[in-house]
Formats: sequence, structure tokens, C-alpha cells
Amino acid sequence: MFNTSKLRMLNKLYLYSLDKIYLLNIILIPVSFLYVIINLIKKNFYKNTTGNSTPVIVVGNLTVGGTGKTSLVIWLANYLSKLNYKVGIISGGYKTLNPNKLERVNDKSYAFEVGDEALLIYKKTKCIVAKCKNRKIAYEDLNINCNHKLDIIISDDGLHHYNLNRDLDIVILKEEKPFGNKLPVPAGPLREIFFNLNNFDNIIYNKNINSSLRGFYYNNSTLVSAYPDEKSYKITDFKNKSVHLVTSVANPDLLINVLKKYNIDVISHIYPDHYHFMPENFIFNDELDIFMTEKDYVKVDSFRIVRAYYFPTDIVVDNDIKIMLNDKISKLLEV
Repeated sequence: MFNTSKLRMLNKLYLYSLDKIYLLNIILIPVSFLYVIINLIKKNFYKNTTGNSTPVIVVGNLTVGGTGKTSLVIWLANYLSKLNYKVGIISGGYKTLNPNKLERVNDKSYAFEVGDEALLIYKKTKCIVAKCKNRKIAYEDLNINCNHKLDIIISDDGLHHYNLNRDLDIVILKEEKPFGNKLPVPAGPLREIFFNLNNFDNIIYNKNINSSLRGFYYNNSTLVSAYPDEKSYKITDFKNKSVHLVTSVANPDLLINVLKKYNIDVISHIYPDHYHFMPENFIFNDELDIFMTEKDYVKVDSFRIVRAYYFPTDIVVDNDIKIMLNDKISKLLEV
């Protein structure tokens, strides 16, 4: 699959898109057929059906790209912690130096070692976080080696990692074009054949604030200055201004559209998903402010970038979702 920056270029050239069908999409359809076959084999012959002694919740998506999985994992972990559940979290360590190495995230961890998602989750929840590409190994570490018995383990992503059994799947879709061009990877964004989507019960949407769909939306009303004071500012403070947006999230268009609604002129600097930034990526020949997401910021806080602000990873979740979770999780923990 193409990285974020290459995908945007191919889209502009009308060669490849996750939302439409261009020349490269058609060429890749035979590869997509092979992907579907391999996925079916993994699901039917290699799926772990052994029961979990500690219930597992997998937060995943049916498409490639960003849908807000990590944001929902952070919210869910904090929500359950407030209900006095002891929560552990698994992260896959995507784009780290050694994804297969099992590591516990701590205050001295670096994003290139444990992953930007794992580091952000740890800092936003203070839950026990284990990073490993093999979710089963991470689960066993949390389930066996923790000083305190956990009530629930959440896996950030891993919907299609079948070596870890799960007790509850939560699937996130984008509100706009949730299934893209409806083709499987790599011709399209789908990780499942389109007619298999009805097999998933707990589908929620990353949506706009005024949407009637069941799900959550981002609270993008405030930003935090990165250095030196970490002071909060209203997004309206930047109305009618020009800013640099430096980001490596999978779906930057969601944030770009928010900024445009506030008449903020966005100069975009889009890097591949999970890109490891260097200080020079934030050097510009002007005095404009620099925006990024909190997921980007955890990788660059040591750079001490002036005039830089990040959007906190804050979401607002519908009450219907909370009611559903309360019901399902209480049933999981019944003795």
C-alpha cells in the first residue's frame, strides 16, 4: 500500500485512489483477489479460538488508513479506569525499530522504539501498555506478568490479527466514504470483502459533530502550545490566519477540513504515516505558526519547537456507545 504522501500524488495524477477507481486500481485487482484468499485462509485455519482468561477488546477498522482507533482506545481506557476496572493495552509497534520485540512502555520510552501510538496511549492513560507485533505475545505478557491482575485488555488495532482471540470487537468507520471504492487491499481500502461487513455488530463512526450516526467526534476547539508553556488556546484565535500543518497521520484531510471551516489558510506538509520527524521538518522561512496533532507531538516534544501547537487527542462519545459498552463489558466480567 502506498504511503500517505505518495497516495496524495497518485490521486492528483488520477492514477490511484482509495475512493475512486483509476488505472492502478484496476491493475491491482488480481493482487486484491490473492489478498482475499490469504485472509480467508488465515481466518478459517489459523484463528485462535482459545478462551481468554482476561477479556480482550479489539478496536479496529475494516479499511486501511486512519479512522481514530487510537483516540477511541485512549477514551475507552480512561472511561473503564474511572469505573475502577484495571486496564492493560496492546499496541502493535508499527514502524518501530523492532516491531517483533516485546516492550513495556514507560516514561523513558521513545516513539521509534515502541511506536507513536503506544507512547501516546501511555501518556494519555497511564495504563500498562505492551508493544509487540505479535498481539498474542503482548497479551500473555499483560495477562501473566503484571503485578496486579487486569480486568480488561484492549488491543489498539488487531482486528485481522487472528492469533489473539477477542471477546469484543469495536469497528470504526469514517462517516465520509466509509468503504472508499469498495475494493479490497491493495486495489482499494477494504480489509474484508464488502459482503462480509454484515458480520460485524459493533460498528461506530468517526463522524462530524452534527451527524446523527452512532459514534464519536473530535473536539478540535482548542490547541495546546508545544513550547515553552503548554498553554491552551481556542481555535478561533487563529481565524483568518495562515499556518503550517506538519503531520504524519494516515488521514490528514479530516483535520485540514476542520481548519478550513475556521477560515484558517493551511500550508500542508504531509509525511508518511508514523514518519519519524527530524528538527529540520519544522524549519520554515517565515514567522507562521505550526500546527500538528498530539500523535505527532509525542515524537517531537524534545525538539522544543517555538510557535508550534498541537490538537489534543480528545473525542466526544455518544451516550448510546457508553450504554452499549456498559452492557457488553458487564456481561464479559460476569462470574
